[in-house]
Amino acid sequence: MKAAESEVPDAHFTVDKQNISLWPREPPPKTGSPLVLRKPCTVRAVVIVLTLVVLASVLLQAIFYPWVMGTLSDVKTNAQLLKGRVDNVSTLSSEIKRTRGGMEAAGVQIQMVNASLDHIHSHIRRLETDVKKANAQIQMLMKSWEEVDDLNAQIPQLKNDLDKASALNTKVRALQSSLENTSKLLKRQNDILQVISQGWKYFKENFYYFSRVAKTWYSAQQFCKSRDSHLTSVTSESEQEFLYKTAGGLIHWIGLTKTGSEGDWYWVDDTPFDKVQSMRFWIPGEPNNSGNNEHCANLQTSSLQSWNDAPCDKQLLFICKRPYNP
Repeated sequence: MKAAESEVPDAHFTVDKQNISLWPREPPPKTGSPLVLRKPCTVRAVVIVLTLVVLASVLLQAIFYPWVMGTLSDVKTNAQLLKGRVDNVSTLSSEIKRTRGGMEAAGVQIQMVNASLDHIHSHIRRLETDVKKANAQIQMLMKSWEEVDDLNAQIPQLKNDLDKASALNTKVRALQSSLENTSKLLKRQNDILQVISQGWKYFKENFYYFSRVAKTWYSAQQFCKSRDSHLTSVTSESEQEFLYKTAGGLIHWIGLTKTGSEGDWYWVDDTPFDKVQSMRFWIPGEPNNSGNNEHCANLQTSSLQSWNDAPCDKQLLFICKRPYNP
């Protein structure tokens, strides 16, 4: 019995994935029989359990390995996708930062644009107000234009009236001119009549005073000067004729005199003396300066040749002359 038990070898196994190896080991030390009987049963049980475990592991590997590998592949793929997405997210993050900066700049620009829009809206409101005013003015102008049209329609009649008025104005101006001339003539006549009423005679724009009191030549000149006049000068045949006819044959002093025996004759009112013309007014043989003291002239006869020289201290009637000044 003991020999039989001693011939039974003890088994040792190893598990390497799907392979199982059994090999004998050194015999254990001899013990009592109950222990020897128990060992083979325990070993068999362990071997069976291990075998089942190995078989189950192999079956599980056979079943789940492809699934696990596929899952790992999916995991790798998903990891790569996630990595790409992370990269994209990183890129997007930088782009978002740039975009955020751009948005901030855009926000500032938008604020500026809003301010500009507010200014533009204010300007537009002012323009709308100006447009309303302009429309009101346009309406007023249109009304005025309608009035202008009405006036244009009246222009032909107005032109006719203007022509008539122009003709009337011409007549009125002619009448005014005539009235002015008449007024001047009336004033002239009134002035002349007023002077004539004081004893003066009127002839060709001059007044003449024929005295009724005899005076020396110098006294007569002083009297004439006191009446804003001078002893008369003679500048034409018509004036000479007027003087001697009005004198009526009476001797009158005139304003012709000279200085000394050898002096030249001159008019006291500063009228230029025409010696050639005056030759026709002297009495033949005059002036003769009789007595060497005849330095003053007078009208002696009622004729064109009526001048005579005489002493200035002789008392005679005289003639004053004053020009008409309107």
